[in-house]
Amino acid sequence: MRKTLVLLVLAALVAACGVQPTGVVPAGPGPSIRNTEGMQMLGGVTLYFVSDGRVLPVTRPSEGSISAEGAITLLLKGPTDKEAAQGLTTFVPPELGRVKVYSGDPASLALPFSVRKLSDQAINQLICTVIAASAANGQTSHSRAVNVISPSENVLFQSCKAD
Repeated sequence: MRKTLVLLVLAALVAACGVQPTGVVPAGPGPSIRNTEGMQMLGGVTLYFVSDGRVLPVTRPSEGSISAEGAITLLLKGPTDKEAAQGLTTFVPPELGRVKVYSGDPASLALPFSVRKLSDQAINQLICTVIAASAANGQTSHSRAVNVISPSENVLFQSCKAD
């Protein structure tokens, strides 16, 4: 029995040889549930605003689905006071006016003036908002991009480039 106990102690020492105890190792945030089917969360409309030069999604509560044009209308109103206090802003000019969104694969966004008047962030805000609203209404495009149509210019085919 004593010999067995000595062998067990020796085996335990050999097995643990060189392994030093460590403290807690940070590994980032814990797991979360994300919507992987599209950019729209249930019970809300996703709009895209800018923070530190990056285009970011913001989900606002809504009763039922909102059309892509309705989402653009909300985008044109800019961030709420609470969103602005969090550093969110918009590069989409409020004078953009009426835009038209045509469903399809891909969807098309018709602007009333030249797309060249818009910054890259503004274009991304519009594109990402249209894609999110279309997905929320069951009009998911296989291309995950939108045709941007503006007067007297070629059609711009743009995907959502947001964080």
